[in-house]
Amino acid sequence: MAYQHEGFTLYSKNVTLKGGRTQTIYFFSRRTPKSGVQAEIPPGMEVSTVARTGLPVLRKIGGSKWRTLRAQQKKNRAARKERREARIKAEREARKARAAARRAAKTKKGTKTAKPVKKATKVKAKPKGKAKKATKVSKAKPKGKAKKATKVSKAKPKGKAKKGRR
Repeated sequence: MAYQHEGFTLYSKNVTLKGGRTQTIYFFSRRTPKSGVQAEIPPGMEVSTVARTGLPVLRKIGGSKWRTLRAQQKKNRAARKERREARIKAEREARKARAAARRAAKTKKGTKTAKPVKKATKVKAKPKGKAKKATKVSKAKPKGKAKKATKVSKAKPKGKAKKGRR
């Protein structure tokens, strides 16, 4: 009695390879082939269906190592993707919560409308090198002796520069 799977019948055929060796091949067919005889499933083999085409094929029982390894890798990838998406979603929710808290804090301070936040401006650093001394000479009328009074002041740079590393 021949093995049948979803309308396909299993057939076998002895063929001679190029090296001269004889080998039995197995194949499924809906029709009666020109050559080959109906066969039972050989020992150590099982029937599976190709997902893409829907055709039945013979394979070793338990499959090969790479097949189980690929299936495990696929599960691991799916689990990593799920964890990554959950982490990203949690971070997004946390950002939204912080933004809502900031908006609530602004309106809570007494202003009904939120004021725009001023952007921080960079402070210009002091020029390198020594600062030049500015001299101011004032002429006062001398009393008695002829002496010139001079007033010397140091120039102060405008604004305060922050000290620190660049």
